[in-house]
Amino acid sequence: MKKLNLFQSLVVFFVDASASFFIFQTVAFIFSYFYFLPFFPGFWAVWTIYYIVAYSAFNKTLGQAFFHAGIVVEKRPARLWIRILLREILTSFPGILFLTTFRTPVAIPLSLAILLVCLSLLCFRKKLFGVTVRRFDTMPDFVPCWIYFAIVVCGVIARFVNVAVTNDGDTGNKSLLSSAPRPTVNSAQKYVDFLKENRQDINDYIMGLFDEYDHVILCERMHPEMTQYDMIYNLVTDSRFVDSVGVVFTEVGSAESRDAYRDFVNTPFANDTLVEKNLASFLMDNQTVWLLWTNTNWFDFLKKMYYFNHDRENKVEIMFSDRNWIDRSEIGCRDSIMADNIISTIESEGLGKSLTIMNYRHAFLTRGNCGYYLARRFPGRVANVMINSVTMATGLKPIQNGLWDVAAEQMRPVEFAFDFKGSPFGADDFDYFPFCMSWGTKLTYQDMFTGMIYYKSLDEQYLSDGFNYIFEPENIVKIEERERLLPDEVRNPYKFLNGVIVVRSGNDVFNMFVRLSNIFTLGLTILSLILVCVMCIYIHRRRKKYLSVREDV
Repeated sequence: MKKLNLFQSLVVFFVDASASFFIFQTVAFIFSYFYFLPFFPGFWAVWTIYYIVAYSAFNKTLGQAFFHAGIVVEKRPARLWIRILLREILTSFPGILFLTTFRTPVAIPLSLAILLVCLSLLCFRKKLFGVTVRRFDTMPDFVPCWIYFAIVVCGVIARFVNVAVTNDGDTGNKSLLSSAPRPTVNSAQKYVDFLKENRQDINDYIMGLFDEYDHVILCERMHPEMTQYDMIYNLVTDSRFVDSVGVVFTEVGSAESRDAYRDFVNTPFANDTLVEKNLASFLMDNQTVWLLWTNTNWFDFLKKMYYFNHDRENKVEIMFSDRNWIDRSEIGCRDSIMADNIISTIESEGLGKSLTIMNYRHAFLTRGNCGYYLARRFPGRVANVMINSVTMATGLKPIQNGLWDVAAEQMRPVEFAFDFKGSPFGADDFDYFPFCMSWGTKLTYQDMFTGMIYYKSLDEQYLSDGFNYIFEPENIVKIEERERLLPDEVRNPYKFLNGVIVVRSGNDVFNMFVRLSNIFTLGLTILSLILVCVMCIYIHRRRKKYLSVREDV
């Protein structure tokens, strides 16, 4: 009996990994009606189970069968399957990855501890489990090729059907390359049932929060997303908000520019062109972290608020909360500085109510974030509300693998709000942020947010950069002056605009991971089919050689 050489070992690894991938596609399709099986860590689990079943039932994997190899057991124990089970869970590549990533979000300290234990066991793998892999001197056959071919074909068909079935008619709005299996309506039924009975009008919900809390934080989506600011404008110009709250603190903009914006709002302009030119000029001076804030929604929102507030006695005050970060020595304290600007304004001006718009983690009430400092200063008086978005994990994937989106899309219109507490949404693991710095704390959405606003599906959302008159000659001068003062790493490449507004659809941005996974699947399918052909030729030659040797003997 011989060991597999390096090339053979690589082929074995590829066959077993790809077979597990296509088996996962089939298993995911089988479960899809009742449960959506996420690719990670689902794939690692399927791959691990594949090893356990292959070794326990056949003493070899499909990849090893190509080379007539398999496990050899030293001092064969009575309960070999237990050794195989522990060996593959604790020391195999997919088993280790499954153990370190099965939590959502991934708990970094816990994952590192598991990884260290598994790597330690890996060093003594042979002694601990008494199992090695060797080649046997037997005649090769074609059965492994046909089994592998069947697994690949079944996996491809299962994925294709899964896409067609779970996307309903939505695939017509996307290219096939941008479509992936989604949860079924049946698998999201508990969310659908909750929404049918508990969803509220967005403005009614937020104003209801102000009956219980003094200060409400909105967790903004990705900064450039446009439709969210239609919702925000509709909220802050609601007569109930204007009369009882009337103050909006924003992450974007320097607190030092508040008076300049008030002057802009109070200035009459002869036409819309002058409004936009003066607003563009004002924004050149109202920068914070980056060289230039190019987001169209911010320009549009301030412009609409100009028209809403101008000549109005009872105005909605827009209060910027950041600072102009030319001196970046305190940038690590940015969240506490923004919170201090908000708190000092609330207290000095005696503001009873306020709305704050913060992006992503800045709205969290956990330590180190702006929301945390506000909640600590006003205990029991701060609520924070999430606006539907995508996770910040790899690929900007849908939250809860799309379960929430599928449920929300059953409602009409797709515009509503609800409390997390007591809902299936609130009980879900918090996957908006991919990592957790604690050992075993399991965060849920109701631990992180008071409630949620669902406004427009992902397919209806879009991102936009640039605004009118951004590159007027006097504005270019201001940009160049600021550029000389800032470090290189924050000089965002604003010149990509080329004087035009750049719009990107939600499909283009949010389906990036889907497109990459489809390209990977297509490439893996082609490579697997080529490998089947190559291995058939290889086995045919090995059989001829084996038979000729036997005849000589």
